Amino acid sequence: MGAFEETKCRRSIVSDTFQCLTDQTKRWREKIDLLEAGQRVDRDEAVADLGQLFEACQNLRDAILSEDSSATWKTKAELQSLVDRLDEIAAKRKRYLDLAQLLVAGTVLHRRERTKQERLRQRDAAVAELMEVSAQATLADLPGPEVETWLNWACSLDDSTNDPDLAKLKSSLPRVDDFVRQLEIEMWQDGRVSISEQMVDAVPAIKTEPNVSMAIPEIEEAGQGETATSATAKPLIEEAATTGAVTETVIAEAKEEAEPKASVATEAASKTPKPARKIAATADGKKTSFFAPEETEVFKRYIEEAKAEPKALRSVRSLLGVSQWLLPSDQNPLLHASCGIRAQVGYAGSSDLLPVAPEDAASAIEAESDLLLFTGGADLLRWSIAQRADGHEDGVAAIRRLTIEQIRAWFGEIYKIELAEPQVLDMFRLTSGIPLLVGELHRLVLPNPKTPPTWLGYAIWTNVKASFERRLPVLARELRNGSPAVRLTEQEIRVLKMVAIASDDSTAETILTNLKDDWDKYHRPEIQALSAKDEPRVWLLQTLGLLPIKTGAGGGPLKALMPVQPDDALRQIVSYL
Repeated sequence: MGAFEETKCRRSIVSDTFQCLTDQTKRWREKIDLLEAGQRVDRDEAVADLGQLFEACQNLRDAILSEDSSATWKTKAELQSLVDRLDEIAAKRKRYLDLAQLLVAGTVLHRRERTKQERLRQRDAAVAELMEVSAQATLADLPGPEVETWLNWACSLDDSTNDPDLAKLKSSLPRVDDFVRQLEIEMWQDGRVSISEQMVDAVPAIKTEPNVSMAIPEIEEAGQGETATSATAKPLIEEAATTGAVTETVIAEAKEEAEPKASVATEAASKTPKPARKIAATADGKKTSFFAPEETEVFKRYIEEAKAEPKALRSVRSLLGVSQWLLPSDQNPLLHASCGIRAQVGYAGSSDLLPVAPEDAASAIEAESDLLLFTGGADLLRWSIAQRADGHEDGVAAIRRLTIEQIRAWFGEIYKIELAEPQVLDMFRLTSGIPLLVGELHRLVLPNPKTPPTWLGYAIWTNVKASFERRLPVLARELRNGSPAVRLTEQEIRVLKMVAIASDDSTAETILTNLKDDWDKYHRPEIQALSAKDEPRVWLLQTLGLLPIKTGAGGGPLKALMPVQPDDALRQIVSYL
C-alpha cells in the first residue's frame, strides 16, 4: 500500500503514540502494584520500563505538536479530549484526501481540446484547494455524500435551490465549486485504481521521446561555443503540479513545429512507434518510480533493440539519466539501488553507477559497442543538447519536479519515516518539489542514512526547517559556482531570473509574450528578452525541475513555460543569485 493510502487509512499519528503511552503506563503501574505489595521487582527491568514510559510520553507530545503546534493540555481528561479531536480531524481529512485522489485519478473528455484543458486546469485548482484545506489544524466536514458518489452529487446541484450543502461548498471550497459547476458529469472519465497501481504521482515534466529533438535552435552559451540545429519535434507534455496539487499524468501530443528541415534522427524517430501510455506505480508493478513511465519503457525498448542492432544502425547513441540531486550517490531517486534508473529499466551494463562527465561519456561511446547508460547532471544534459548539431541523439530520463505524492513516497516508502500530513505539506512548501532542494532536505532529515529516523518529532522537524532555510543561499551559490553537475551557465541563470520577474503579472497564457515581445515593460535593460535561442536553455531548466511546466501545452519548451507561484521555492533561490 502506498504512503498516500497509509496516510488516509490511519486515524491520526497521535492515536498510535497515545496507545503506546497507555501500554507503557499499564506496565509501570503493574510494577508499582508489586512494589506496594512488598514483592520482589527486578530493578534493571523497572528502570528500563520507566525509561520507555518517559520516551512514550515525549513521543506523544511530539506527535500532538506535529499535528497541531498550538495544542495545550494539563490533565489526562484534557489529553483524551485532544486525542479524540485530532482523530476526528483525521477522519475529516481523509474525506478531503479521498476526494482529491478521486479527482487526481480521473480526467475530462471533450471534443474540443481547449475546453478539455480549461476543465483540467480547474480540476488542478480544485485538488490544490482540497490539499490546502486538508492541512488545516481545524476542519469542517466536507459537504456532500460519500466520495464514491460525490462528483455525481456535486454536478447535479442547482444554484436556484437553497441547499445548505451547496452554500457550504461555495463558501468553503470556491475552487472546487468552480470546477464542478462547469463540469457535465458525462465529460468525466473515472480513473480510480489502487494507488499501488498508479505512478506515485506523475513527474511534473516536459519530455521528448529519447530519439526526438525538441525543436532546439542554436545554443551559444558564454564561453562554451556549443551549437545545435533545430529539428521537428513531437514533445510529450506531462501534467505538472502547478498549483501545489497532486495531479495525474495527462499526456498531450504536441503539434509539429514548422521547421525548414528535420534532422536525420527526427526522421528516423517518426518511424519508431511511440510507447504505449502506462499509468503505473512502478516499472515492474512493484517498485516505486520517480520517472515518467514512458521514459523507462522507451529505455527498455532501446536496450532490447541494441542487443540485435549494430552500433551504426541505432537511432540513439546512449541513454542518459539526469538530475541535479546526485548526493549522496546512493540516496537519490536517480541512482538509488531500488528505484533508480538502472533498477527501473533492468540495465546490466558495465558503466559505473556514478555521475559521468561529458568528456568521459564521449570517450566511452567512442570506445564501446554496447548501448551505455550514463548518469549525471546539468553538464551531461547540456552536452547532449549541443551534440544534436551533429545528429547525435540520446535517450533522456530525468528526475524533474516531484509531486507531493512522490515526496511522501520517498521519505515514507523508501526510508520508512512516519510523517504527519502537515509535515508532508511543509516539505512540498519548502521545496516546491525541485530535486535540488528536496535533496538538501533529505540530507537534513537523514544526517545518518544508515539509521534513518522512524518519525520526525516536533522539535526535530522545527530544527530541520530552520536549517533548510539557512541553506538556501548556499544552494543558490552552488547553482552559480558549484560542481559541473549542478552549475548553470549565466544565460540559464538569466532565464530563471526572467521567469521569476515576469511571473508577478503573468498568466500561463501571457508569460511567453511577456518574456519575449513585452519584456521592455519590466524596465530591465541589462537582461535581454527571451528569444528562440533560449529554447534549449528553457528545456534544460524544465528537465532539471527548476522550472514548472504548463499543463497540456504543445509546441516545445517555450510554449510550455508558465509563471511560478508566489510561494514557489524557485523565487527564493533566484533572490540569492
